[in-house]
Amino acid sequence: MTTPGYVLFRLGPRTFATPLNDVREIVRLSGLETLPGARPPLAGVIVLRGAPLPVLDVRENGAPDAGDVLVMDVDADTVGVAVDEVLAVLHTDELPEADPPARTLPAYVVGVRRHKDAPVLLVDLRRLLDVSASGWEDALEPALTAQT
Repeated sequence: MTTPGYVLFRLGPRTFATPLNDVREIVRLSGLETLPGARPPLAGVIVLRGAPLPVLDVRENGAPDAGDVLVMDVDADTVGVAVDEVLAVLHTDELPEADPPARTLPAYVVGVRRHKDAPVLLVDLRRLLDVSASGWEDALEPALTAQT
């Protein structure tokens, strides 16, 4: 399947991209409610069209009500991934392939692209969650149970 484009986003000082077809939608991070018993990487929940959306925070120093959320489906669940800022949604040809660096890249990096003459790491969000937020699915359970 051909990727229709990419979502360009920032985490700290670094710029990343992820395939557009991995992201259901993009929303502002607003109204984040923390949950009793929740532990990182679960930052809390936001209400999205009347339903609670768990938000996982992979940012280094993210403010609770600043940034954007990449909404994605993971297995049977819908989760949000907090990022510092969504920079753009780009067509495939706006983010051409670049030569990978000589060093080994983390498992969640699936390629290197180029935007405005700067390298951009192409990430698989599911792998990013597995690596940077290991145990995030387990973190959801006590928080969601506390809501029922």
